Amino acid sequence: MVQRSFRTSPTLLVAAALAACQSISSLSGPSQDFAAAANALAQAESDYFDEIQAASDAAYRLQAAESYVGHNGTFAHFAAELGKRDDFSKAKALRMAAMQQLQNYAQQIQAITTGASATWIADDAKSATTNISTLVKDAGDNAAAQLLTKQSGVIETAVTDLGRAIINYESAKELQTLAQDARAPIAQITEMVRQDNANIEADNFTASLSADQAQAVKDILHSIYDDPKVNAAERLSALRGAANWKQSLVTKGQAIQGALAKLQAANEAIAKKEDTSLGALARRAYTLAQQAISTPSPATAASAK
Repeated sequence: MVQRSFRTSPTLLVAAALAACQSISSLSGPSQDFAAAANALAQAESDYFDEIQAASDAAYRLQAAESYVGHNGTFAHFAAELGKRDDFSKAKALRMAAMQQLQNYAQQIQAITTGASATWIADDAKSATTNISTLVKDAGDNAAAQLLTKQSGVIETAVTDLGRAIINYESAKELQTLAQDARAPIAQITEMVRQDNANIEADNFTASLSADQAQAVKDILHSIYDDPKVNAAERLSALRGAANWKQSLVTKGQAIQGALAKLQAANEAIAKKEDTSLGALARRAYTLAQQAISTPSPATAASAK
């Protein structure tokens, strides 16, 4: 019996290679959407903590003005009150470390689907992993922001695990396995955002900031009204001024939470090779993140879900 050796035809090899390239290239558009959504989320999260800082500063500032107008204490006391603030910068740095690692992950997805060489992504992922423990310690030492640092351990784990996945698949180019390994850390980042939304907006934290500002304005106007040295024209002027004092509100949490949920679903689509839904989910995540950046009302954010 003559034994025959079966060899794959060169034509079939080329066809298989082309099919693989076509499959990867078909994801290049959705992967760009995924990266754009991650970038918008990072911007929204940065703006969110700026919003929290502004609302806190406004409450302190108006309370100091209330004390000053009502002659409650010395000028030195007023100056001290005016300088008070809670510093949320370290809590913000923790959140941004998580978001920046998410951006690195999205860039790695895009690099794999487009065939780009981007060794800097792994370098950035390593740097974020190295720096996260220092950020956690700094945030823990910041007593003013304790409300917002309770999940620092979750953030540290998410940054470390996502960084490890990025580094492991820098050259492997195994898109589906990378997405599967990223499931847990992305879920942890999602939980971080969910807890912040619950602790900051759904709880009494931002509600009390808003109430403090409203009460301070009311008390300022009351003091001016009761002052016998102030005439009607001066009271009218004070009222007009108060009408232009816009409260600093915190409104972005719900839209950010919705955007991250869509991005998490988009990653799940990559993990399951559901290419059709990937682009739509990533674009939805981008839209919600953009809504957060442009400071929508809570009703707008809710209707976009």
